[in-house]
Amino acid sequence: MKKLLSTLLFSFIISFSLFANVENTFQQANELYSNGEYTQAIELYDSLINSNVSSANIYYNIGNSYFKLDDIPNAILYFEKAKKIEPNNLDIIYNIELANTRIADKIEQVPQFFLKTIYLTTLNSLTEKQWTTVNISLFIIFLIFIVLFYTRSNNRKLWLSFSIVFIILTFTSGIIGFQSYKQKTTHNTAIIFTPTIDIKSAPDTKSNTIFILHQGTKISLLEKTAQWQKVRIASGSEGWLKTNNIIEI
Repeated sequence: MKKLLSTLLFSFIISFSLFANVENTFQQANELYSNGEYTQAIELYDSLINSNVSSANIYYNIGNSYFKLDDIPNAILYFEKAKKIEPNNLDIIYNIELANTRIADKIEQVPQFFLKTIYLTTLNSLTEKQWTTVNISLFIIFLIFIVLFYTRSNNRKLWLSFSIVFIILTFTSGIIGFQSYKQKTTHNTAIIFTPTIDIKSAPDTKSNTIFILHQGTKISLLEKTAQWQKVRIASGSEGWLKTNNIIEI
């Protein structure tokens, strides 16, 4: 028993020490940013990411640092990384829009089908952790109604009806939470980092150039070969480019 308590205490001390170190590094990076030392700030923020510590705030601050250095492609890349974690953060959305005014490509987005808009609005209304909390809460309520169904002889149909409703809500919230997790962890978008790139009709340098893109433009990733990536832009146009011209979000 003493050995177990000692192990738990040691783990707590280590965890607290690591948390304090992360907070200290983050504050140091923020101070460097405030003092205009953007390159040094990025190095400290990157050290946190390399230590498997990441958050919307870290990505957002890296994006701001790159923006101050006039490195717009990297600024957009990190703003987009922050948005994947907090899709409804108005500061992140504003900075993405601001950074996009500094790139060459002005692509008009194809209007989304209204059901997809509703789905994405619902998906992004809560974070992944919040959806997990909702899912667990709904499942607990479902269990309460199941207990009432088996222990109370009166209103059994009512308890059964509520049980069905809440198991459906639990299942639905679970699916949405999983999709929120996938959205956060799946790399299906990227930023172009080559100043000017020809988008080809096929994965072949000899194929026709169908349009041209510039650095900083966000693209969706489709099919992939060893050296080529099929992409789609916001207008719906598709084509192929070499994979070494992009960095995944």
